[in-house]
Amino acid sequence: MDVLDKFFIQYAYKFPKGYPDMNDPKDKEMLFELAYKLIENKSILTEQQSDYDEIIKKALGVEEIPTCNTPLELGKDFNLSGEDQRVFSDLFDEKPASASGKKSAGSGNGEISSYWAFQYNIKQGYEVTDGRGGDDPDLIINDIGVEIKDYPGKKIKLGKFSSDYSSVGLLGDLFAFKSLLTALEGNEINSSISNPGKFKPSDVIEAADLMVNFKSQDELRQVSQQFKFDIILQIFKRIDKIYKDLGLGNNASKEEIAASALMQMAKTKLKKKPMLQKSIGYMLNVKPTGQGVFYEITDEKIASLSPSDILQHVGVSSSEIVMNFDALFKD
Repeated sequence: MDVLDKFFIQYAYKFPKGYPDMNDPKDKEMLFELAYKLIENKSILTEQQSDYDEIIKKALGVEEIPTCNTPLELGKDFNLSGEDQRVFSDLFDEKPASASGKKSAGSGNGEISSYWAFQYNIKQGYEVTDGRGGDDPDLIINDIGVEIKDYPGKKIKLGKFSSDYSSVGLLGDLFAFKSLLTALEGNEINSSISNPGKFKPSDVIEAADLMVNFKSQDELRQVSQQFKFDIILQIFKRIDKIYKDLGLGNNASKEEIAASALMQMAKTKLKKKPMLQKSIGYMLNVKPTGQGVFYEITDEKIASLSPSDILQHVGVSSSEIVMNFDALFKD
């Protein structure tokens, strides 16, 4: 695979059409900017890959990187043994060095191990690049995003969603509405119970229930329109927007509203990491003993999730989306 192939594999997803449209000024500007960086950095596509190779050589104390002799298939669980298991384990805690020389640079446990297992696999044909940075997945294997995790259980944190402005705005509206009605009822607001950075699905259902009840006050809406009570009308307008943004009808239940809100959050995050705005991506949960469990994430699987699945297996803690991938995506 030549440098141009690598360039388009790593950056094609940034273009709306999946490739640079030379008739689109924005696409041309982005293409020239990326090309400039490529020249300026003397191959940004291979620098981090070379960095990984040097880390592997140093960690293993070798001049030539060994082959992973267990044939691996992208998307298929694996369980390494023997020498392959030893190498995977030795590389498990290795990370690229940051500018200060410390092992960090946004890389987690198992990333370099997984890079080695596929890039140097006996089953040739894998091209693995480092996707770290921003909302990109950890690795890009043959043009498919793969996010590497190291979690002992089935619940995995997908990452913070503070940069997903639509999700933050939606949650802000829901919980602000709940706080407003709580205050109007004369009850004390306890922000530590639930907020956009920490809540359970039941908290979203409660907020949705209050919103449904308020929306059903047709007489209040009519009176507010008649006498131009702008504050009340703004509340109704905001509620209508939430329904519209979630693609819900006026008769949607509180559970449907809550599930749609959580799913929009999760989908927005999943489409970036690991899916690279494509139709497929993988979460790979690895262990230092050489086991790897894949979760295939596709548009079809996301669309097939029921409200009950979402409400039972999606939540937020410390501003990070937490999902039970085993329950949601494991066949």
